[in-house]
This record gives sequence, structure tokens and C-alpha cells, in this order.
Amino acid sequence: MAYQGKQKINGKTYVYQAIAMWDKNKKHSKQKRIYIGHEDESGNFIPNKNYRQSNTPNPDEVVQSSLPSIITTKDYGDVHLLRHIAAETGLSSVLEAVFPNCHNDIFGCAMHLVINNSALHLCKQWAESAWNIDETKLSSQRISELLQVLDENSQLNFYRQWASLRQEREYLAFDITSISSYSELIEQVERGYNRDKEDLPQINLAMLFGEETKLPVFCRTYPGSIRDVSTLTNMVKFINTINMERMHLVMDKGFYSDKGVASLLEKRTKFSVGVPFTTSLAKDAVSAVRQEINNPTNAIAAGNDIIYASTSVVPLHSRRAYIHVFFDEKRHISKRTDFIQKILYTENGLRNGTIKKDHPLAKKYLKLRNSKNGLNITRDTVAIEAHLATAGFFVILSNDSKDPQYVLNVYRSKDVVEKSFENLKNELDLDRLHVHSDKAMQGRIFIGFIALILASFIRNIMQKHSLYKNFTFSSLLAEMKKLKIVVFKGTKTALTEYTHKQKAILKAFQIPVQIHSSI
Repeated sequence: MAYQGKQKINGKTYVYQAIAMWDKNKKHSKQKRIYIGHEDESGNFIPNKNYRQSNTPNPDEVVQSSLPSIITTKDYGDVHLLRHIAAETGLSSVLEAVFPNCHNDIFGCAMHLVINNSALHLCKQWAESAWNIDETKLSSQRISELLQVLDENSQLNFYRQWASLRQEREYLAFDITSISSYSELIEQVERGYNRDKEDLPQINLAMLFGEETKLPVFCRTYPGSIRDVSTLTNMVKFINTINMERMHLVMDKGFYSDKGVASLLEKRTKFSVGVPFTTSLAKDAVSAVRQEINNPTNAIAAGNDIIYASTSVVPLHSRRAYIHVFFDEKRHISKRTDFIQKILYTENGLRNGTIKKDHPLAKKYLKLRNSKNGLNITRDTVAIEAHLATAGFFVILSNDSKDPQYVLNVYRSKDVVEKSFENLKNELDLDRLHVHSDKAMQGRIFIGFIALILASFIRNIMQKHSLYKNFTFSSLLAEMKKLKIVVFKGTKTALTEYTHKQKAILKAFQIPVQIHSSI
């Protein structure tokens, strides 16, 4: 099969003739391109020497008029990959059921975010080059209208149906991130603790994330001034509305509060949460096991390392829970060494005058007295040992299991949320909210959530099949984008040749290689 194609090189559009040939040595077909000219600024074809020679009368003449005439070429591979993921996860069916009139537009916007990591107002420009996407519905005006109709009730309906597909005995990691905004018209944009250390008003985005499938399950926004512990209490109440029956929340110590734990215990929601050493619960638990915890009988595996664990039952709010104390000997030695070095550095600084007496470490851990021989420095061993008392220890409270190995494995996998938040903000254009109303803000975050489902699935497969050895997230999509669909006059279409890299990617995602041609 032969056809004509176009390729932009350094801003200039070249026209080539593609001829399929059989490689006898490698036993597969390959494509030979013969460049026959270029287009001027008006789109007129300017032939080159190859074209003129091929159109002179001779026995080997290539009859140009016999080749199909190309209308355009469209990006196909990357779009095909994302559509397969949507079908595989059930995302496309849920979107269609909840948003029958605009599900294609929502998905188109989400694909644009994944593929291009650029603002939604550039969506139409991308859609014009992508296969089987209606660019007329992805103009800036239409997208603005779309964001307004993605109301809270319809989103909640989506979360209910999406969550029902994620009930396969997986744990739900819970975390919060801050998203900054310059808008003064969004009610939830307030100043608060900003996790990215930015001096901007913000909203807080709380999210539940499946730890096995590594797919986001649910998200909700909160005013930027609300603290994490308060958000947990509100989130637990709201989760009941999406009818999640089997659920195990995994949270770091920033979410611990007696009120939040009481709420989880009352609703019999399974949870594992880190307990900070600002609480007597954590301090007392460590004190009770400090002397015997590093007994060999308490050793468990933590990846390639060995740590020690001790578990006891604690009564809390008329319920039973398990307090798991873990001791990392390597971390204990490291933290102790680092802290003692800081004390020694502070002492030297006090003696040579580079550090003043009101230095925090000096005031808290050293006793200073002026004498005839100069400054007398004595270490406050009680304060130092009190500071190091919890070095290498960490405490997890859970109402699910008394097995410390099980609880540790569950807790350690919660970093999937932190990585996904980074992906959401850095690679899916949600580090700033460029909208100016509450409805548009909710709609924009919802489309970002759909994009995160697609991106998370890709990252999970890349990790599972070691694709990160040869690709980054962006380069994998760029490689798939090279697979084009050629559109000829009439209804004829054909796919360009698959590269070895594209075939490897499709194999990892269990997508069959298509032999697509209507010629």
C-alpha cells in the first residue's frame, strides 16, 4: 500500500510518499518514505526533484494520480490508549451514565490534561489534531459552560457509582493538599496552612485513594483555613453519602485527633492512623515497651530492613483498638547521632561567639554560666534524653488488626496519595486555580480528578511492567502519539506502522495491535 503524507520539520510542511515494503531479513514490513516536495504558506504543493523524476515517462513511473489523496493525519495512539483505560476501569461507562449529554466533552478535557499538561483553554487546539474528537465542543466558551453544569449533585452521583466499582477489598488512603488561587470570588479560597509554602489564599482538597489499584476514589474541597483534623471529622460524615461499605482509612499523624478517632470508632469504620508524640497515648505506649521492644521475638520485616514491633489492646470510647509501637534501630541511631552533633556544634558556636546564648538549642538543652574563666557550658542530660526518648519510634492506632506486620504494610503504602497529589498539581495543570466562581472551581477540580484516574492507571502499569526503565510518563505518551491515523478522500483511513516501542507499551497495557485499514 502506498499513500501520501505530510510532516512538519522546523516549521515547514514537507510532503512524502509512503510505500510499504517487506524486509526479508527481519521478516516484517517496514515503511519507506520518499519526500516529493513541500507546501508554501498558502498550502500549495511545490514539487522537488524526486517528484519531477517520478513523473517523467519511463517503465518504472510512479503514477501519482493512482495514489489515494490524503485529507489529513490525526494523532491516534495516545488517544487510543486513554480510551482503552477508560473502558478497562469502567470510567467511560460511569461518565456516560451520569453525564449522558456531555460525557464525551468531560473525557476530552481530561485527555487533554493528561496528554498535554496545559490549560483547558488550549483544549480546542489539541482536539483539532486528535482522532475522533469534536473540537467544536471544546472551545474556551463551551468549556466554561461545561464547568458550570458539573454541579455538586451530579458529581456526587458519579462518586457513588465510581466508588461501587472500587469496593474490591482495598484500603483507602486519605490525605489533603492545598491548591492556591488568586481569585477573590471563590468562597472557599482562604488563607491557611499552605503545604507548598506559598503565601497565597487557597482551598484544601481532600482525597481518598485506593492503595491496591492506586486509583483515586473520591475527592472534596474545603475552605483553605480548615485544619486537617477538622477535615477528617467532616469527611467521615460525608463518606456515608457515597455508600462505601468496605473501607479502611489510612492516615498520617497530622489527622489524629481524639474527636476524629471517636467518630471513626462510633461508625465502625476501619482505620489506621499515626499517633503524634504530642499525645499521652503515644508517649505512654512507648514508655511501656521501651526496655524490651528490641527483643528478637519482636522483629518484623520492613522492606529490606528489620524493625521491632509491640502491640497492645487499648479501650477507646467504649470500643476496642490496637496500639502498635514500632522501633527502627537504624533510625534511632541516626537521629541520636544527628542531634548530638547539633548540640556539639552549638557548644562550639557559643565558645567562639558565632552563636548567641538565646539560641533555641542552647536555651533548651544547655546550662550556661559565666565564670572567671569564661562561659561555663553544661549539658542538660535530662532534657536531651527526654528529646531522644522517641527517636526511632513511631506509633500507629488501628481498629482493624492486632498483627503489626499487616498494619505496617498498610500504613507504609499510603504514600500513593502524596505522589498522586504531586501528579495532580505538577502534571495535570492544577497547581493554580484559573477560575473565578465556585461552580467553575468545582467543575475544574472534577475534570482534574478524571484526568488523575487516567494518569494513575498509566503510572501503575508503568511501575508493574518496569516501563520506567525506558520511558518517563511524558515520553511514553509522546511515543504513542507518533502512531497516526491517515484520513483519505472518501471514507478511507489507515494506521501508520507501529514502532517496536509502541508494541511494547501496548503489550504492557494488554491492548491488541490493530491492523487498521479501510483502503
